Amino acid sequence: MIIGLALFGIILCLYGFAIEQQIRKNSRYKPVCDISDSISCSKAIKSAYGKMLGVPNTLLGVCFYLALMFLQYFHFSALVFYLALLGALVTIFLAFILYARIKTLCILCTIAYVVNFLLLYLSYHQYLG
Repeated sequence: MIIGLALFGIILCLYGFAIEQQIRKNSRYKPVCDISDSISCSKAIKSAYGKMLGVPNTLLGVCFYLALMFLQYFHFSALVFYLALLGALVTIFLAFILYARIKTLCILCTIAYVVNFLLLYLSYHQYLG
């Protein structure tokens, strides 16, 4: 289940990265997840918070989910749990930024946040349950 969720997270991140690339090519591009000014994934992706240390959050997300898949495949449940915990903490920070600073609802981001908390829940029960 953890590997499946991580794979879904990779798909979400790759879709977000594709949106970012389309916006770079065409500033008038409007992705499906842009419903209004207050419900917009491109607004989040284009914001100053869309990158950490110059790397798009979407690519960092792909690395995060790949690491979780690798660790889960080789049964490193403690590391899966601690990485998922770190991911949940980053998720809380990014959710605060999204809703309080950028003031938008990014459907793509919110789905990734749910995936991250599900990963934490499953890894917790696998490691400590």
